[in-house]
Amino acid sequence: MRPLKCIVCLIGTVMLMTACAWPSCRSQPNILLILADDLGWDDLGNHGNSIIETPNLDRLAGESVQFSQYYVTPVCATTRASLLTGRHFLRTGVSHVHGGKDYLHLDETTLAEALKKAGYATGMWGKWHSGRTTGYFPWERGFDEAFMARFYDYYDNEGMLNGEPHKTEGWVTGVLANMVIDFMKKNREVPFFAYLSLLTCHAPLDVPQEYIEKYRKKGLSQNLSTLYGMVDHMDYHIGRLLVSLEQMGITENTLVLFMSDNGPAVINRWLTDEDRKTRYVNGMRGHKGDIWENGIRSLLFVRYEGRFPPGTVHRLCDVTDIFPTLIELAGASVDIQGLKLDGRSILPYLQGNFSGHPDKEVFLYANPGWPPTDRPWTPEGVKDEYRPWKYSEGNQLAYPGQIMGIRTEDYKLLYNTVSAAGSLLVDKSGYALFDIRKDLKEHRNILAEEAEIGAEMRRMLGDWHTSVFHDSHAFESPVFKISRGSTPSEILACAPWKISMNVNNAALYITHFTKPDDFAKYKVNVLVNGSYDIRIYYAMEEPDPLDFIYNLAGNKTQITLQPGEKSILVENVLLEAGLDEFEIKCTENARENDLKLYKFTFAHTRDQSE
Repeated sequence: MRPLKCIVCLIGTVMLMTACAWPSCRSQPNILLILADDLGWDDLGNHGNSIIETPNLDRLAGESVQFSQYYVTPVCATTRASLLTGRHFLRTGVSHVHGGKDYLHLDETTLAEALKKAGYATGMWGKWHSGRTTGYFPWERGFDEAFMARFYDYYDNEGMLNGEPHKTEGWVTGVLANMVIDFMKKNREVPFFAYLSLLTCHAPLDVPQEYIEKYRKKGLSQNLSTLYGMVDHMDYHIGRLLVSLEQMGITENTLVLFMSDNGPAVINRWLTDEDRKTRYVNGMRGHKGDIWENGIRSLLFVRYEGRFPPGTVHRLCDVTDIFPTLIELAGASVDIQGLKLDGRSILPYLQGNFSGHPDKEVFLYANPGWPPTDRPWTPEGVKDEYRPWKYSEGNQLAYPGQIMGIRTEDYKLLYNTVSAAGSLLVDKSGYALFDIRKDLKEHRNILAEEAEIGAEMRRMLGDWHTSVFHDSHAFESPVFKISRGSTPSEILACAPWKISMNVNNAALYITHFTKPDDFAKYKVNVLVNGSYDIRIYYAMEEPDPLDFIYNLAGNKTQITLQPGEKSILVENVLLEAGLDEFEIKCTENARENDLKLYKFTFAHTRDQSE
């Protein structure tokens, strides 16, 4: 009998080892992080919207830990910077949405990099708003697999997959969901981090017609029906993701997070005041782009079946807390202290312990050049918002010119902001204080009656401004990498580190070169010695040619930009490896012209030794 008993023991041991190798027994959870774009707090059924239909997200919310006091940032790129690093976005070099101010500093450690070191397979799909040139792409920031979609093409998107051009067919939300499902299937037996960064529901508004008709029948306008249809369509595909987890048998070992990057956009060209009144069912002030509640209060659902009891957490937390929380859950070996995180793990809250972090503070910042209710967005900006501030003339970073705030557990102090309705709530010094727990709609400035609290929060805000605005990465322009590769390296013309006073930096181009010596300068890092063909892309309908000199590493070349042309090529420029500066300078007087410089590309043609 003994041999049989040994065989039984051996079989049992093998079965136990096999079972524990199955994903549901791993100590490291899979992570599925879903980030919506411009989705407001009021855009879900479980938040009081009786018109919109979001059954899958409502179900996810009911199975999750929900957060009622969770904050993101006013715009897309800044939230992504904090999400990926656990640091206040200003510390990462990101301060705005375009004009080179959306590049995540290359010294920053991303969540994907940290999880990859912990043994995770990492992937992202959708909107990548953290740098779109060599060195900054998602496949260069810790993601094993990445599809970087072209912004806001909801049908037949043309993006890049792992560094190569890639065209998708059909509605992109479904395509992205398919990519995530395929990734999870491939990596179901190892821990994975799947980051789905959706385009929904950022303008322009577009969705299959049947979703629009569904809400037209409910009496909504064409455009609001389209927006609600986009959310409904997104909900359907999120449902597919949740079902796929069940079908693969990995639901219990998969942490699912759902959140939005900022509040709802004004989108003046599509929505009317009546549409917004219908949409904002909870009556909070503000929109995307500002630091009133509707601009920065986000939904956050966290589901981990059998581990985290569903319910609602009313403690204060923000987007910087996601990084340390996931690192702790993954058991990643990361020097948290060395990374100088602003966030703290909210794992105790997820486990039902609400006693932690009573001193949590969230510091708020909105770009002062982008008041979202003044007028619709323009490529040139509203108040010279895309000018590189750190090394410009004047002091754009001084305290009096900022739109800032601080949120504690009970109070919220705002500086230099006005309400979406236009009524002035601030005192003569520019401040407003709210008991935010009791006054979610921010209707009553209590600064006069709570002077001591207001004074202490002003001091804290001042200390934070001094610390963060002088951080080494804050407001830093990107360093463009130039190297060999299957596609040319690029410098975005809209991302200089310094420009002359006459020149206007816009969201996607640079313009207004009108006088001799008007210039733009760019930081570059040539990685490979060799010969490069440099192409300058521009648009100009002005009848007269315009002369420029460009200078890189002592290579000065005069070029003439011709009206009606789209680019000019300079061949066989020898470059040596190292950090340097690329400058383009106007050499003649020009009357007001319509020149727009878009980008400079560097195609490596041969090594210097050849």
